[in-house]
Amino acid sequence: MSTHVTFVLDASGSMEQIAADTVGGFNSFLADQRAEPGEATVSLYEFDSTVGPVYERRPIAEAPELHDETYTPGGQTALHDAIVTAIDETVAQLSALDPDERPETVVTVVLTDGKENASETPQAAVRDRIESKQADGWEFLFIGANQDAALTAGRMGIDADQSLDMAHTDEGARAAYESTADQVSQARREGSTSGFDDADRRRQDDAE
Repeated sequence: MSTHVTFVLDASGSMEQIAADTVGGFNSFLADQRAEPGEATVSLYEFDSTVGPVYERRPIAEAPELHDETYTPGGQTALHDAIVTAIDETVAQLSALDPDERPETVVTVVLTDGKENASETPQAAVRDRIESKQADGWEFLFIGANQDAALTAGRMGIDADQSLDMAHTDEGARAAYESTADQVSQARREGSTSGFDDADRRRQDDAE
């Protein structure tokens, strides 16, 4: 089964507190996915006051790791712009492929430690994009710190089970990446995620 993962990663100023474990957690996520059977590609988008791709549709074995020169938190939180940009650009890239080259499973992961405060994109547009792609079979995971992640996700059309409250600590960041890797691995094996469970949430409670 072939899979594409689009990762939308907050790089706003408040992420500086957990920057080292954000870098380490993302790199561990890549290592976990490289150990999984099957084909996979990954795109990474970072956002602060603006949004930009770090890389797009790299085979998982070749996807560059983060380091302190490629992950430098600063600025505000253009969350809505980031999600819509990542979805739209992923759609364009996958649509350009021959049908037999398109991935069977697409997973979009959003990780943020703050609420939207810098986008031009309205929330309704984010919800429309997400619900449209869910209808096409895409999976969405939302990890949020310093907020009610289920509430934020729900306003975007993502089920509460697909959301995770992340403790804004190094341990919380590490645990969030491990939980996310488990969900993506399941999607790669089975074509869908089961959602974050009580064990994932207890680890975050313990990380506070």
